[in-house]
Amino acid sequence: MINVPTASINLVIAPGRRRKILQLLEEEGIVKVEELSGILAVSQVTIRKDLAELEEQGMLQRTYGGAVFSHRSRFNTSFFQSSNMRSSPKNAIALAALEYIHEGDSIILDAGSTTFALAQLLHRRFRSLYIITSSVPAALELSQAGYEIFLVGGQVRNHSLALIGPVAIKTLETFHADLAFLGTSGVTLTHGYSIPNTLDAAVKKAMMRSADETYVLTDSTKFGHACLTSFAGLNEVHLTITDFGMPAEFVDAFKLRGIRFQAVNVEPAPHDREPIAEAV
Repeated sequence: MINVPTASINLVIAPGRRRKILQLLEEEGIVKVEELSGILAVSQVTIRKDLAELEEQGMLQRTYGGAVFSHRSRFNTSFFQSSNMRSSPKNAIALAALEYIHEGDSIILDAGSTTFALAQLLHRRFRSLYIITSSVPAALELSQAGYEIFLVGGQVRNHSLALIGPVAIKTLETFHADLAFLGTSGVTLTHGYSIPNTLDAAVKKAMMRSADETYVLTDSTKFGHACLTSFAGLNEVHLTITDFGMPAEFVDAFKLRGIRFQAVNVEPAPHDREPIAEAV
């Protein structure tokens, strides 16, 4: 079941509401009309209209009482970019993460929409990079960039096109990388970083073992939510990059515990100005 407080996501504008529906669909694999109605604080009739519009665009396929990704949308991972990504937290977070990558680095890219935003920014940005990824969309995005790309094998998660399972883990164990960039579905002070899928969590742990430094890229809506499986404690991550919506209790707790984080400004920036960032 999707666990997002209604108070923090009251999206009354249709485009923003539909982006959130797709984000939840990416994270969960399936969405239900009743749950979406509660999360987005709109009627079930409105949600059904949203799903009908997204189905017409080929972004999802409606099912009885909900929706799943459509076959047509499987590789349409540039949706967030085409929906004004310059003002999106994901793009701002990815832009901040880009500053930690240097020419010739070897990096691990996790699957997910925020790490995919980073993959988009990496396109032809450097002359030489070595990229190890469990994300089929990221590998496709970077395939023409001239980098060395290593796509780990394994079982494909249908909705996210992430590679998981023992084959992926075994492959990752053969690599050593400078940096790993991971996504998360939840962050709490007691449960750390967590996701709903245990196989995905095992892959993330393998990525962390293979990298000198691990960076978690997450928007502020993930704070305060604990998912089924924890893949890292708060102190096991080199840096968490998020946006200024990070709850005050987490800001205070991170500072008190000496946990490094960076919060970025996601206000629209004219003339492609980079977002203001605050690092602690």
